[in-house]
Amino acid sequence: MNDRDDRQAMNYEGGETRRPQRARDDRTADTLLDRLEAELLNAKSVPFSDRCMVEREEMLFLVRMIREGLPEELERAKWVLQQNRQLINQARREADSIMRDAEAQMARMLDEHEITQQAMNNASVLIEDATRQSQEIHQGALQYAHEMMTNLENHLTDILVNITRNKKNLGESHGG
Repeated sequence: MNDRDDRQAMNYEGGETRRPQRARDDRTADTLLDRLEAELLNAKSVPFSDRCMVEREEMLFLVRMIREGLPEELERAKWVLQQNRQLINQARREADSIMRDAEAQMARMLDEHEITQQAMNNASVLIEDATRQSQEIHQGALQYAHEMMTNLENHLTDILVNITRNKKNLGESHGG
């Protein structure tokens, strides 16, 4: 406060301050405006007019206190706005990060799904090939066994024919 402010804050009759020291929260712009409004509403009316009489020093003091408090209030409001902007930006960054992660996970899941589908298709083809080869081997084994038995039957028939002929030849040469 300067000299002029000190003089205005003093009661000129007794040299004492006209108001007691107020708590810091009584100096907010909102509180000071409420006090200013109350003073104006309670001011004595001038007869036959819409004017009123107020204590000039009190009004000047309240205006000065509001002016002093406004930069503080504005700084606080700017700080709150800055904090809000930072929070919003941080939330946006986090949301973007979550979206990127979700998109990457979705792409991985799609890839895994495609890989799974491809693996299932490959497995199906392998099973079909294995089944076909198994049937071919089974048919081949049956055909081989049939040929072997036919050959054995023919060979045994030849042996039986030789035995019968040799027996007949033995019977002619021995008893005959």
